[in-house]
Amino acid sequence: MPMRGDDSSVLQEFAASLGARDPKTVATYLTTMRDFVAWLGTQTGGTPFHLGLVTETAVRGYMDFLATTNRAPRTRSKALSALRRFCQWAMDEGHLRRNPARAMERPTVVAVAPTELSEKQRFVFKTMVEQHAIPRFAAIFALGYWAGLRISEIAALRLDQCTINQRAGSITLVDAKGGKTRTLDLHNMARRALYDYLSPAEPHDDDRDPESMYVFTSQRAAWLRQHGRPDHLSERGIEHLWAQFKRQGSYEEWQLIADVTFHDLRHDFAHRARQSGWSLEEIAVYAGHQTKDGAPAIATTARYTLPSRKQLKERVQLLQG
Repeated sequence: MPMRGDDSSVLQEFAASLGARDPKTVATYLTTMRDFVAWLGTQTGGTPFHLGLVTETAVRGYMDFLATTNRAPRTRSKALSALRRFCQWAMDEGHLRRNPARAMERPTVVAVAPTELSEKQRFVFKTMVEQHAIPRFAAIFALGYWAGLRISEIAALRLDQCTINQRAGSITLVDAKGGKTRTLDLHNMARRALYDYLSPAEPHDDDRDPESMYVFTSQRAAWLRQHGRPDHLSERGIEHLWAQFKRQGSYEEWQLIADVTFHDLRHDFAHRARQSGWSLEEIAVYAGHQTKDGAPAIATTARYTLPSRKQLKERVQLLQG
């Protein structure tokens, strides 16, 4: 996230300290800190902002403000993470003697089962891909549905990360959050879709830009390269293609799939893997759920595969007396 002209020098230094962290994480941290600074400005003596104002009383007051303005528990939890990271940076730089955000209790976030597609929804999506999708989108869909990739991973996928032929296929991904790599052997449906798209023997109307290192290229690839910017299809571009694709269905199909996001394909992949007998550790490794030391982040994976109310309703009927 670019800095704003009204950002204080403190925020600019904090942003610089975040280095190569995931851009989305950096954006969340900066948004929170700007909101915190703005809130402090409404308090007596809260302007101009300086690090001496970052006290436990101020942090607690801000968190109470978020609660009374009906911010969701997950939003408040992310805000507290940002404040803790900022205060830790301030301590490391010698600006604070202690971390005033550390004493705050994290808001309880109620676990809700991520979206699992119904059999009807799965049938509709797979049928529509066969009937309507051009090879590029068919490959994008397959990587989401059959490999559970994040949108960011699909958008930034490079040719040198793919080993694809008519019989086998694998891709090597670099985790944007930690720089770790993982190599995934692809399900045959994902391998075939990617091979069909990239195969030079199969020319398509939507051919990728041949000068790009990326698998999925932007329509403005040449212009982006001239200006020193990545020329891959953007995450927003994938979301746009997803919305266009869903609109190709009939009214009945639209009613079934209108609210399904592309990221829901990743959640559904985890559910289907679990139902197919995968362990949580296996799903975590494949999906890229890792801790900082590279171990499988089982807690994250468990949230992806939480049972739905319908599943629990069916299970409770199986209880023996």
